[in-house]
Amino acid sequence: MEDFLPLGAKPRRDATPTEVCASQRQSYDVTAVPGNDVVVFVRFTARPDACHGLEGPPLAGIPIVYAVDTAKWVILSV
Repeated sequence: MEDFLPLGAKPRRDATPTEVCASQRQSYDVTAVPGNDVVVFVRFTARPDACHGLEGPPLAGIPIVYAVDTAKWVILSV
C-alpha cells in the first residue's frame, strides 16, 4: 500500500472530487495471492461503494496488481 498510495500523500490543490476520493486508502480493497516460490501478487481494487456517483471513469474498472518478491521485499512488476 505504501507504494500504491504513500501514507500522508495528498491530492493536488485543484484535484477533482473523483481524484480526491481515488487518493484515499479507504477507497480500496487489497487482496494478496501467493504465487510460485517467493512471489506474492497484491491486487488493489476500488471498493464498490467508493467514489460512487462522481465524474470520470469508475475506479472499479481499473485493477492494479503488484508482483512482490517476499525474500528480498522488492516489487518485481506493477
